[in-house]
Amino acid sequence: MSEDLDLSIQSKEAELKQLRQRMEELRGQFISDTAKFAAKWFEETAQLYVTKKPEVTINMGKERLAAMKQKVIALARNADTLITNALSGAKIWWHQNPSKEDSLYQYQQVGTRFPELIDKPIRRALGELGVILEQYDYGVTVGVYAKEPYMEYWYERPSDSETFALPRPYFPHLLVWSDEMQRTMTRYDAIYKQAFTLFLDIQKLKEEKKRRQASALWNAT
Repeated sequence: MSEDLDLSIQSKEAELKQLRQRMEELRGQFISDTAKFAAKWFEETAQLYVTKKPEVTINMGKERLAAMKQKVIALARNADTLITNALSGAKIWWHQNPSKEDSLYQYQQVGTRFPELIDKPIRRALGELGVILEQYDYGVTVGVYAKEPYMEYWYERPSDSETFALPRPYFPHLLVWSDEMQRTMTRYDAIYKQAFTLFLDIQKLKEEKKRRQASALWNAT
């Protein structure tokens, strides 16, 4: 009976390994999709604020406006690094650190509600545009203290465990992922559900093996 359990565990672990490999491929694809989205988003959102507050833009002067534009372009060109760093945490991707304590639905999308586990790091990366918008007086602040009333607060407060951390840039408004991002995450979610269920089965089999070993030891004593 113990041999049967071992064979079952080995078979399921081999299947889980394949699923985790596929999930790693999808992780890379999602990061690539998101970097492309972010690069375009930085430039389009900057232009939106330039036209939304025309008096600021007109009064800025060509030289200062050109300097701002170069910073936005540089930010867009750095999107790949920003997104890769934002989405590099092992706790973000279940397949890199499998746990039975996680939710089966943590990567699920419902309409324009995207999985918080992934959406939050993306918003932190996008929040870097707020640093530029604040510098050039477009009514945005990435800090707790606003220069003037009615500013947009583009920051995330540190969690209770981050005692001495400062607020970090964070895009707080409606954000709709690109179609490519949504499709890739849907595929990741589908495989995650298979892998998670399989992982739980493996844990149950391992626990059963321990119980049988304990029982055999007792009976042999």
